[in-house]
Amino acid sequence: MPTIIGPTLPDPYFSTVESIWDELVDEFGIDRYVNPFPHFTLYALDDEVNIATIEAAVTEAAEDHSPFSVHTDGIGIFPGNHVWLPVAKSPKLTALHTDVVRAVEELGTASVPFYEPQRWFPHVGFALSVDDERTRDIVSFLLDYDFEWDFTVDNVTITRPPADGREHEVVASIDL
Repeated sequence: MPTIIGPTLPDPYFSTVESIWDELVDEFGIDRYVNPFPHFTLYALDDEVNIATIEAAVTEAAEDHSPFSVHTDGIGIFPGNHVWLPVAKSPKLTALHTDVVRAVEELGTASVPFYEPQRWFPHVGFALSVDDERTRDIVSFLLDYDFEWDFTVDNVTITRPPADGREHEVVASIDL
């Protein structure tokens, strides 16, 4: 599993996403989301990275940024039946993303090409790789929620799975 770089959500949205993940597990029998920290990804690198170097690069990239607001709404589906909540791009979010990508892209191998600036769709993940029928049911279930949220992005967090486990852990959190 990759090292993930991206802001964690503030409460009450953090807790809301955790609750939704638990409901999706209970209602549809899917696996719980692998990164247990509600977030949206700015960039992902394969496991073979030096975390101290990544943290220093992200800290430097974040220095010129202060907290800013973002907006979410709707539901998206990526190929492979990944269900997610869109985070609207804004000039401030795009600038942070671009600076983080430039800071870390040479420090490891990108786990997927979808976080490159020209291909990036900021999102909060709900379900990964579920079959077609459950995808339809999950989307229908999520339509009962109001995802029109506005919140402040005030951090860039780095998570990765520990060597002896599946679930990600926070290895650094940098304030904006």
